[in-house]
Amino acid sequence: MKLQHETLRSHLEEYPFAVIEVKQEKNDWYVLSDRGKKRITYCTDENLLRWSHHWRECLAASGFRYVERYIATRSGTHWISDDTGCYALSDYWEKDDSWVRHPFWQMEGYSVLGMLLARIHACSDYKIRIVPGRYCTKGILTEAALRNSYRYLDTIMQNLYNRKSAEEKWLFYNLSRTVERVRMAEALYVASGVEHDATPLSFAYMELASLVRWEGVWYITGLHAPVLARRHEDTLSLLEQIWRAGGADGVQAFLSAYADERRLTVEERNYLLSLLAYPLPVLLRIKSATSLKDEQESIATGFRLQYQREQLLACVMEMHGLCGEGSD
Repeated sequence: MKLQHETLRSHLEEYPFAVIEVKQEKNDWYVLSDRGKKRITYCTDENLLRWSHHWRECLAASGFRYVERYIATRSGTHWISDDTGCYALSDYWEKDDSWVRHPFWQMEGYSVLGMLLARIHACSDYKIRIVPGRYCTKGILTEAALRNSYRYLDTIMQNLYNRKSAEEKWLFYNLSRTVERVRMAEALYVASGVEHDATPLSFAYMELASLVRWEGVWYITGLHAPVLARRHEDTLSLLEQIWRAGGADGVQAFLSAYADERRLTVEERNYLLSLLAYPLPVLLRIKSATSLKDEQESIATGFRLQYQREQLLACVMEMHGLCGEGSD
């Protein structure tokens, strides 16, 4: 983010503490003050900052107060707007995923993440209009993306159909299974109805390091000016990270804690399953390959990653109690 120091200094005067220094650390800006270290968030879309403020206050109101809330100025506003964008200050906690490798904290952390994401989703029906672009994406799946996947795979398979080498036969067989996965994802996507409804927005991606454990307390950090997408792309990203680190037990801990707070509608579950079924790891590697013959190893990695995703899909499908008619 680009900050004008003079403009920023004048804005900081509106806060009820003394600023000692303004510093940059990697991609983060922060203030050293007589009340500790404060994060500076800059955003060109005020609606996004308003949404971010909303879910933070919702978490605090629900009893989880260890979240980087926006500090009120002397006039009572939680951010300052000018003709360049919006500025907000919050507490500052470093990202740290060391708890993921701790045998006693790992499962507890997954449960805390499930609880927190459910609470964020429960309040994300808050109406927000973000124009697709820097802060908002159409997402992984759309009807157009599915059509393009079919066309792309069909073209490749036609070229491979009469090839005789073992490598090409292996690729043809696995691509035929990939088409089946696209077909499954499409059926679930259509059943979800998200293409034509107003599905609430949430994070396009969320990392495990957004949850921090310090002195026996869990904190949620960062997530201030994220890219947004349809609700549950964040669920997908967390599930994949948890699966790699904690396996089926970790996934069950996460989803059980989520369901204790908030049940999915059937449509939401179908959308989440469609994201898991879609063979994105394979498609990304095939599309980036300059030569299918010369990049067999990369493509094979894509198939292995897709197999892991299918194991995760089966694990999620076996979860009972994830849906409920009374869900938000």
